Amino acid sequence: MTDTFLFSRKGDVLVPAQRTRGYWRSDSIDGRAIVAALGHEIERRHGAADLWPARLTVDMHRLPPREPLHIETRVVRDGGRLRLIEAILTLHGDEYARATCQLLRERPPAPGQVWPGLPPWQVPAPDALTSLPDEHHMRLAEWRLIAGTLGAVGPRRVWIRPTVETVAGEPLTPFSRVAAIADTASPWVHAADVGIGYINTDVTLHLYRPPDGEWIGLDALLHDEAAGRAIGTCRVYDQSGPIGLASTTAVANTRS
Repeated sequence: MTDTFLFSRKGDVLVPAQRTRGYWRSDSIDGRAIVAALGHEIERRHGAADLWPARLTVDMHRLPPREPLHIETRVVRDGGRLRLIEAILTLHGDEYARATCQLLRERPPAPGQVWPGLPPWQVPAPDALTSLPDEHHMRLAEWRLIAGTLGAVGPRRVWIRPTVETVAGEPLTPFSRVAAIADTASPWVHAADVGIGYINTDVTLHLYRPPDGEWIGLDALLHDEAAGRAIGTCRVYDQSGPIGLASTTAVANTRS
């Protein structure tokens, strides 16, 4: 597989490359590519130097077939503190995913001291670790495991470096780099010792600063489940420390 991008731009549509093939169905578009495309287009059309995409939520209602897709965006609110954007992903006029993104303007920090909660991880740098083989080109990124892995019950920590552009000829930005790995949070928190049994219906990124460098870290914090409904959260890092959270809602891939 030689594609170095997820999508190519043809007029007002994005044409998915072969490497966007879905995990659940080979003729569908992978959730990671959907989130990456929506985040990329929101920033490209509505970003600004003094704005940072502090929250991106993507609802994925249906598995889109691997065909050219269209993304429409609109400004919901553009005020002194924030810009709120809505984006809708459609194929043949049918909606498959919807995103909202809240971009916050720069401000001086608030006074006072706040309890920071959980201390950040202390882990080896990516250069001290070995890359995980990706024989089938399914990861869309380079992985270097810190602790645990999919299928192992216990703590899971990983460094991830996106290796392909979201759209051909449009280099990854700090935000699009994080958006490209956001949907990985779902298997990273929801995978069981017998495989991946949960389909995530959404993903939300909360980011309070841009990542520094190419490597993004995911630390699985929790997986809670009842009656086939699950929620999960990862803390997101760069090599300087934490930068935010990635959370997902998921439903068991079972039939009653």
